[in-house]
Amino acid sequence: MICIETLAFQDAMARLAECHADSGVDDDPLSMKLLGVSGVGKSFIFKEYCLRHPPVIEDEVTRIPVVRVQIPSKPTRKSIFAAFLKAVQINVGSGSADRLRERAQMLYTTCGVEFICVDEIQHLIDRGQANTFASAADALKEILDLLKIPVAYGGAPRARILFAHNGQLRSRVPEMLKLHPFDLEDRFPQFRGFLYELAAGMREENRKWLASINVATRMFYATDGIHRTTAFMVKRMRSMAGKGQTLNFFTLEKMFERHYWSAASAELNPFHKSFAMRRLNRVGELHEPTYLDGDNHEEDMFYEQA
Repeated sequence: MICIETLAFQDAMARLAECHADSGVDDDPLSMKLLGVSGVGKSFIFKEYCLRHPPVIEDEVTRIPVVRVQIPSKPTRKSIFAAFLKAVQINVGSGSADRLRERAQMLYTTCGVEFICVDEIQHLIDRGQANTFASAADALKEILDLLKIPVAYGGAPRARILFAHNGQLRSRVPEMLKLHPFDLEDRFPQFRGFLYELAAGMREENRKWLASINVATRMFYATDGIHRTTAFMVKRMRSMAGKGQTLNFFTLEKMFERHYWSAASAELNPFHKSFAMRRLNRVGELHEPTYLDGDNHEEDMFYEQA
């Protein structure tokens, strides 16, 4: 997958590097939260940071500087420890939760892990009873306390609740970086550049057309400025162009109707000449706010608590 280094991407990578650099300095490592709505690049940034700090095969051991751990969708104390083992490609097998924790601690120490990116932390509050996710959160804190290395916690905005209601986690992870979708204001020039880079491989005239103010504005309304949605839509366009189809407002109108929202009227199809030129975020529309994280572009209550 193509890596486009937007300003937000560069900022996030630099912040991760600051945490990583604190590894081994003392027993109170610098950690941070990386929060944002689905599709703005949190997991992509974690994966890219891992790729830029790959495992190093040595004579007696493989050193793994950075590890990305995914919190399972239904976390328990045992599954949290299992996730740490899976993150370093170890077969979990059988054993008690305590045994898995001991194995994870030994492996991470032996492999010289310096920095951990814990992804999808909103799963710690999404399912089950309060005591269930409290136990899973305690398990996460338990193993990280043993390892004493920096951690970046990534997740949806609602993950802020985890820190708001766990005093120890909150005091240990005071720093936060928020990732946002593109918009039609300050981040619009970056959005146009993003579109141009995503269209790599297409004819130059198509790339420039796609990144033009008029087309980019309509692309924003079609995708709500969400990075992943935008990338998939441009991928669809690249496929169309590769098959010899001309890219214009008519073909994009039909693409949107066929692949994204067949029930949309002309006023709600961003590529139709009658489009209302507004966000499609009302009830029943393509980018209706979710009940978990609210509107993609509004400062929500979880961020307000920061």
